[in-house]
Amino acid sequence: MNEICIHVPSLRENQTVDVEVTVNGKKQIMSYRVESFDWTIGGRELTGRIERLRSLIEGYEKGWELAQIGVPDGDLVPVMFRKRESVLN
Repeated sequence: MNEICIHVPSLRENQTVDVEVTVNGKKQIMSYRVESFDWTIGGRELTGRIERLRSLIEGYEKGWELAQIGVPDGDLVPVMFRKRESVLN
């Protein structure tokens, strides 16, 4: 198992949450960021919207990886990205 679920404060767009994780005595900082993407630019069809979302995710900043895609809220889809930092201890 390499994933756990924890509750974090509500995030607004472009905010980052840092979580410190200790595994076998080694500390690591995990950074998460949530972005809201307008996927309706891909059109009305679901396949077009999925392609639009896929291109937004693939074109996201280097060093951040997809962690989770949320439930669409109207025209926006929340997407969580994760960035792994170096080990602290």
